[in-house]
Amino acid sequence: MSRNRTNQKPMGVVMSHHILNRRIRKAGAAALIAAASAVALTACGSNDSSSDAKGSSSSHASSAAKSPRSDASIHNQAGNQTGKRAAALGSGTNKAQATSECQPGTLRATLDSAGTSQAEMNHRGTFLRVTNTGDETCVISGYAGVALEGAGHTAIKTTARHGSTYFATDPGTHPITLAPGKSAWADLVWTTTGAGTAHAKYLQISPTGSNSHSTVAFNHDLDNSTLSLTAWSAKPPING
Repeated sequence: MSRNRTNQKPMGVVMSHHILNRRIRKAGAAALIAAASAVALTACGSNDSSSDAKGSSSSHASSAAKSPRSDASIHNQAGNQTGKRAAALGSGTNKAQATSECQPGTLRATLDSAGTSQAEMNHRGTFLRVTNTGDETCVISGYAGVALEGAGHTAIKTTARHGSTYFATDPGTHPITLAPGKSAWADLVWTTTGAGTAHAKYLQISPTGSNSHSTVAFNHDLDNSTLSLTAWSAKPPING
């Protein structure tokens, strides 16, 4: 009997073991809850990170979507700049190569046979010659202005016909570049049948058709105060 009493545990000890076990279980549950919370927080953190990653990816994608337009804009701007530079270079080249129209003050007009006789079937002719007396190259084109004068430089009403003459084919209006000292030529022809004869003594020649002109001796009788002339050309125009 005494041995049985010795092995039986006191009630207080049993209760204390139960309480201790509950506390241990509670502590373990709390630890499990804390761990679960930590996992949840970590998971939330992972979700936020993923969201940031997605946001970052979305931002990069948006940037990538925009970058082609930006690149195109840059390329367009570069192209425009290149085009502008090319245009500037082109305009500079044109300016370097281009020449201005000949000014009347730098041109001297004369009559010149150029070693050729133009006399056949009541037709007579000679050449108008215009020379650049200036220091710069210039361009001339078109037809000269001409007018007859009588004795004492009296004006004679003059008819000028533009085109081919009896002796030369009209080259047509085209630009002729005249370096300093260089000349352009035009054929000048009239008839002498005695119809409505005008007794000319002088001829006014306006190389550019302006009011500015040279006056040269022109002692000829001609029909109806009419002159035929070709456009300016780089050499004396004459039919071969």
